[in-house]
Amino acid sequence: MEFYCLMVLTGQEESFKKEAADKLSEEFAGAKFYFFKRKLRTNQGKYFDQPLFPGYLFFEVEELSEKFFDIIKRVKGFVKVLLKNDQPTKICGVSLEELKTYIRNGETWGISKVLFLPGQNIRVISGPLKGLEGNIYKINKKKKHITVISSLSPDGKKFDLLYEDAVVVE
Repeated sequence: MEFYCLMVLTGQEESFKKEAADKLSEEFAGAKFYFFKRKLRTNQGKYFDQPLFPGYLFFEVEELSEKFFDIIKRVKGFVKVLLKNDQPTKICGVSLEELKTYIRNGETWGISKVLFLPGQNIRVISGPLKGLEGNIYKINKKKKHITVISSLSPDGKKFDLLYEDAVVVE
């Protein structure tokens, strides 16, 4: 399978994903689209879902053929396949491993459980941050946010995820 990223109009990610999957289902049954969201918390303690990469969908396909490309570029909200329509760039290497971690965690990310051990690195024991320890940029203990750097974007996009302290049982 090959993995790519495409840009769509912000706010139309879910409708694009559904329409593209419907139009591709007959001829490209193995194609899958991913739109990642994360749980965040307001200052009042209410939870809500926020897009992880607003305006971007990731997709996997056996091979990015001209016919596949013709179908998705006609779906309402399509902007472009990254980096350019005439030069679609496969996601590979470290970025592909990160994307596969995201896919394993599901499209809507909950809250990770982490251990803070004196004199040691943070250890994520469950949730969407598990497997991304090397990508952790900073920790805000007051807000219970961990900022993660993504290798999926050329500029190293940073995003916050919620965490809870895990209780250490000895």
